[in-house]
Amino acid sequence: MFVLRNAWIQLTRHHWRTLSSALIALIVAFGMLFGLAVGQARDTAVSNRSLLGPDSVVRMSADKLAERDGADPDWTKNYLTLDDYNDFYRVVLSDSITLGGLSASASVPVRQTDGSAKAIAGSDDQNADKTGGEFTLKAFTSVDTARKNELGRYKVVKGKHLSYSGSAPKGALISQALADENGLKVGDEITVAAPSDKSKTVTFVVRGIYEYVDDDAPAGYGSDAKLAKDNRDNAIYVAYATFDESGMSDSSGSGWSIPDLSYEFDFSSMDDYKTYKKDVAEKIPDGYEMTSPAIEDYEQGIVPIKALASRTDVATPILLAVGAVALLALALAGVARRRGEIGFALASGVTRGRIGWQFALEGMIPVAAGGVVGLLAAIVGVKPLAAAFAPEYAAVPAASMIWRLVWILVGTLVVLALATGLRPAFVSPASLFAARDGWNADDDAASDADASAETDAAAAADDADGESAADPTDDGEARA
Repeated sequence: MFVLRNAWIQLTRHHWRTLSSALIALIVAFGMLFGLAVGQARDTAVSNRSLLGPDSVVRMSADKLAERDGADPDWTKNYLTLDDYNDFYRVVLSDSITLGGLSASASVPVRQTDGSAKAIAGSDDQNADKTGGEFTLKAFTSVDTARKNELGRYKVVKGKHLSYSGSAPKGALISQALADENGLKVGDEITVAAPSDKSKTVTFVVRGIYEYVDDDAPAGYGSDAKLAKDNRDNAIYVAYATFDESGMSDSSGSGWSIPDLSYEFDFSSMDDYKTYKKDVAEKIPDGYEMTSPAIEDYEQGIVPIKALASRTDVATPILLAVGAVALLALALAGVARRRGEIGFALASGVTRGRIGWQFALEGMIPVAAGGVVGLLAAIVGVKPLAAAFAPEYAAVPAASMIWRLVWILVGTLVVLALATGLRPAFVSPASLFAARDGWNADDDAASDADASAETDAAAAADDADGESAADPTDDGEARA
């Protein structure tokens, strides 16, 4: 208790140093556990990529799309046909791959009609005979296919989603922007005409109103669209069965009545996808490329956790190194210039071991307290803090990480105990009585010589005074 009491007195006396040590230990413990947890979340996210059941679609490349002329009906000759997709499927069969699913989407431009909704105008609109129409009618076979819409993912904000079971054969989704432009609401009707025959019309019922999740439209398909049909807010979404029954497309026709088809193959494993991707490459026409929306979405989703982990990978070792140096410096500062205290304690009968143990406690107590508080705070706070940077991935400290940091903390305490506890061992008894700083041995000798000379002079003066005092007496005695 004597040692602990003395250590506590020193810690409270130098409270700024004590608080600094505790705070540094807290920050280092919290930061290291945060960095380790984020790194593990990143590694898990990257490794889970191999567990995906990826899909594949063949789409026009960006360079080919740049050549597109939306006012040229002959552009449809660049579309992929059913024969192309049959060739792709033969690769699946030849590789003995069992698909996890097959879905499709299709689109054609359609014309606005008199007395019905009008499309949002483009910046350089052309006659509908050239463009095929002012709207784009786009169909999906499933909600999963709709989620992979190349115009952007959308959400229904009013009404209902499309029915893929056929319960709403005339149901359609329109954009909130188009609804606002025409004063439309759920349950209203919208009539459009075929791209190659304006007299052929079909009427849809507004089943729902959508908004795009991503505010940034692909270049040329937002408010910057030259043609109205290219503005994604002019897209009318329907189920595939509704699209077939509408009569708005004709695969055997010509011009804009030819649908832009897209088939999606869903694979059961990443290995099957890689095999298919390698073997189908030679069958993909020039100007097209195979992509996997599922893989792209996954890669995009792990960007935040990868970016955060790349920063913590650098910051964590730096934090540990700087923190260790700072803690050691503060601990050594706490036992420096205490030779007089050590000497007084030794002279009072206190052993070097007890003094060393006191110094060790002074270095360990604030670091241990700060480290424990930092670990506890990290266990509770790492997950919500990481979620602020990467919401889709949970960075949860594993038990192995916590124990790893506990042992690092124990090792740090041992080093600090040795660095501070051995301080009394380097104080020799002889040095306790050595001259203080600023004293000089020659000056001491000169002072001693001066003191001796002054003593001799005083003695001589006393002798002289004594003799003078005795003489009158002797003279008096003699006269008597």
